[in-house]
Amino acid sequence: MRKQDITYQDKLNELKLDLSHPNNSGIAFVLVEGESDIRLFRKFFNLDNCKVENIPGGKFKLEECVKELITKYPLLIGLRDADFLHLEGTTYTEPNMFLTDLHDMEMILVSEDDVFSALIFEHTAISKDKHVEVRNNIITAIKQVGHLRFLNEKENIEYNFDPTFKDLISFSKLGIDFSQYFMRILSKSPKAKIKDLKIVEGKINALNVFGFDNLQLTNGHDFIKALTQFLKESSGATIGDDNIASSLRMSYTTEHFMKTKLYSDTKDWADKIKCSIFS
Repeated sequence: MRKQDITYQDKLNELKLDLSHPNNSGIAFVLVEGESDIRLFRKFFNLDNCKVENIPGGKFKLEECVKELITKYPLLIGLRDADFLHLEGTTYTEPNMFLTDLHDMEMILVSEDDVFSALIFEHTAISKDKHVEVRNNIITAIKQVGHLRFLNEKENIEYNFDPTFKDLISFSKLGIDFSQYFMRILSKSPKAKIKDLKIVEGKINALNVFGFDNLQLTNGHDFIKALTQFLKESSGATIGDDNIASSLRMSYTTEHFMKTKLYSDTKDWADKIKCSIFS
C-alpha cells in the first residue's frame, strides 16, 4: 500500500500491533503529524530507544490517536503544531501531547537566523546584514493570509486554503492582492459562512490592531511558498517548495532543537519515566 493511501484507521491498527509486540517493550513511540516531521525529528530522537511515526488526518487525529493508545501503552507522546494556540494564550492540556514553540515547525526553522541565512546565501547574492529584513518583509507581505487563517479558525468559517497566492504577492508594497486572493478562496469554499469581502476585511483590520507575534501568526507552508516566489523574483532561482523545506530541515541541527521548549518539555517527560529518547 502506498503511504498516501494509508488511512487513520490503518495506522491505528498498525500501531496497536506494534505496541503489543514483545520486541517493542520499553520502546518510546513519538507520533507526529506528517512525513516531513518524521524526516526532521528522526535526526534528534534516539532511534534505538524510540520509533517516530506519522498519523494521517492532521492534528486532531493525532490527538485522538495518542489519547486512545496511552491507555494501553504509556511510553507514547505526540508532537503537533501549535498553530494559533500560543497566539490565543490557550492552555493546552491534551495528555502526552506537546506543542511547537511557534506556529509550526517550519516557522521554528525559519526563525533561526543561521538556518535562514544558509538558504539565502545558497540562492542569492544578498548580503547577510539584509537577511533578517528579507525574512521580515516576506512575513509582512503575507500577513493578511495569516489573519484570514486565524479568522477562519476562530469563527469556523470553512474556507479552503488550497488556492495559490504566489502571483498575487508584491514584495515592493509588502502585501498581496487580497481581494483577488479572497475570490480564489471562495471559489474553492462552497460551505464558506462569510462571503462578503468588506466584512472579512473589517474583521482582519480588527485583528491587526492586536499586533500579534508574526512568528505565531504565520503558517510555515505559506511562508515557504512566499519565499520561493521571492527567490524567483530576486535571483531568477526556480526552486520547489519541497526543496526549500528540505534545505531548511538539513540546516537545522540538534543544537538548534535543544534551545526549544518542545525539547525541554519532551525531555522532562522522558526523564520522569526514566526513558532516554534523545541521541
